[in-house]
Amino acid sequence: MNVQPTVVLIHGLFGFRKLLWLEYFQDVRQLHEAMGLRVVVPSLPWAGSLEQRANALSHQLQDEEGPLHLVAHSMGGVDARYWINHLNGAAKVASLTTLATPHRGSSAADHVCCHISPFRLFAGIHSLTMNQLQRFNKITPDQSHIIYRSYTAKRPVDEQPWIVRRYGRCIQKIEGDNDSQVSVASGRWGDHIATLPCDHFELIRRDFWFNPLRTRIRFDVLPVYRDIGEWILQH
Repeated sequence: MNVQPTVVLIHGLFGFRKLLWLEYFQDVRQLHEAMGLRVVVPSLPWAGSLEQRANALSHQLQDEEGPLHLVAHSMGGVDARYWINHLNGAAKVASLTTLATPHRGSSAADHVCCHISPFRLFAGIHSLTMNQLQRFNKITPDQSHIIYRSYTAKRPVDEQPWIVRRYGRCIQKIEGDNDSQVSVASGRWGDHIATLPCDHFELIRRDFWFNPLRTRIRFDVLPVYRDIGEWILQH
């Protein structure tokens, strides 16, 4: 058993552990290490299917001793749940905290899969449709000894980055409030901690607001990760 609490940071679709000097969870690893946590950051197939990504997660965590506290952004939360239930990860896990994970799928993924789009080529997109996640949830119940926590996010569509705004409009029509990729309704899982006033990318400290004619209130997510770290230290 690890004496020092271990956090596992799990990246989302099209994500990475580290690209040159750039980390997916920008400044989060350093923050948690400064708080006295041990941090593990797996690298999953960036556009892989749910099964491929979860198997990669399983392989990279096979030598880790529990208890592990999983902190996952976007698809990473679904990868974690797959590993927990279907690849014997449950015994090692104490908690799973997700940030804007499409637990019930995303109508943006449905939209991409039904239209001509280069993103249709990626298996990960097909894993995140609402029908796929509905089937997944039926065979993937929560484990009673694991604490499930979630954060969701939302911004008005006109405050979402223009490069992804069409997906936000699509989700708004079908599911309601969203962060441009995942709705608040889909992101709620277990103990819902808060809905944060930001878009999907601000949750990993990326600002894609490329509008020189209009400003928006910036959101700093680092205090949220500090809260997560403090909660882990208490548990």
